[in-house]
Amino acid sequence: MKKVIFFILCLQEVCRASLLRQKTLLTYSLPENRHLKRALGYTEDTYLNFTELATKYRYSSEEHTVITEDGYVLKVFRILSKCKSFSASLPIILMHGLYDSSDLWILSGPQTGLGYILANNCYDVWVPNHRGNWYSRKHLTLDPNKDIEFWNFSFDEHGYFDIPAIIDYVTEVTNKSKLFYVGHSQGTTDYFVAMSLRPEYNNKIQLSFHLAPIAWMKNIISPIPKSIAEITNEIKVILDFLGIGEVFARRQLSHIILEFFCQYVPQLVCGTGLAITTGFLKGSVSSRILAVAFGHLFAGSSGKTFAHFGQLIQSKNFQRYDEGKIGNLKKYGMEMPPQYNISKIVSPVILICGQNDWVSSLRDVDELSSRLGNLIETYVVPKPTWSHNNYLWDLEAPKLVFKKILDYLRRSGT
Repeated sequence: MKKVIFFILCLQEVCRASLLRQKTLLTYSLPENRHLKRALGYTEDTYLNFTELATKYRYSSEEHTVITEDGYVLKVFRILSKCKSFSASLPIILMHGLYDSSDLWILSGPQTGLGYILANNCYDVWVPNHRGNWYSRKHLTLDPNKDIEFWNFSFDEHGYFDIPAIIDYVTEVTNKSKLFYVGHSQGTTDYFVAMSLRPEYNNKIQLSFHLAPIAWMKNIISPIPKSIAEITNEIKVILDFLGIGEVFARRQLSHIILEFFCQYVPQLVCGTGLAITTGFLKGSVSSRILAVAFGHLFAGSSGKTFAHFGQLIQSKNFQRYDEGKIGNLKKYGMEMPPQYNISKIVSPVILICGQNDWVSSLRDVDELSSRLGNLIETYVVPKPTWSHNNYLWDLEAPKLVFKKILDYLRRSGT
């Protein structure tokens, strides 16, 4: 089984490398081809971008640009409060997960999209995109299509560079000394890295919420990530040899195929895909939302990010990227990669987890909980089937999760 998975991954990337060498780009999923999607009967929200979705549902939004210390250009969206007095409250950042973008917080629509719900409740909502996805695929000097160095990052850089830059920008623009933070999946990992490596930023956080938190991955249940983790090093070697840094991008075949089939058989194709990777119960998210979601998923990231998660699974530690003995000595001054010092996270934290989450298991969340010095609550969603993506698109998310967040926000004040 492992050899089959390995072969498929390699074949896909070899084919892609060949296409790139021929200067052939797969642009099916880009906005220029919307006329084709309309003709095929795609749900409109599948191909609308962040600001177009917000405008369609009558929310005012803005586009902002944040430049990191190491030159990455990040796109950050802002949803303005529906209340006239929004400036009286602290801003709130929503950080997406691994193969996602800012779109995930609003693509399910006004009834279940957390970005919209927060704006309805008078909050000033900031929705960033970390380096490498299709909104933040820029650098001051590096070209992502030509310079492999652009893709030399993992969630370590997301945490060390991206999150602090975004926090600084939001607090400066809003003239607030503190803000709220909500992360999902890797969006929580980014936060734990940031507050561990740059603990001075704890002073800028009023309260943080972590949906499906990811730090330790000792007890991950999902069979596919566990299998791939065993050959992470081999996959990374092949990608490096081929000069491939970007994976699961909007212009790649995986996105095109899923987007197409999820329009017509969303539960069978996309529901099954989530079921075998995250524990998702088919039918717990509507077919329409699934169809829309898979038009926005696979927004792009680096191969090194996936390799880093594979290392966490294999090492059973929450640690920095293992560059090999020589690389570690050069980067960290030691032969083994150091672990993230979670004890440095002194800002108040709320963990929100699911009983049927195959990626963020309750046992791993317990490990994280035991090491946090300012844990306010570990909230287990009271629904046995709750899994990794239900936080975002489940029709019961407003009642089971977002109400909890809003209650804490109101208690925390401004």
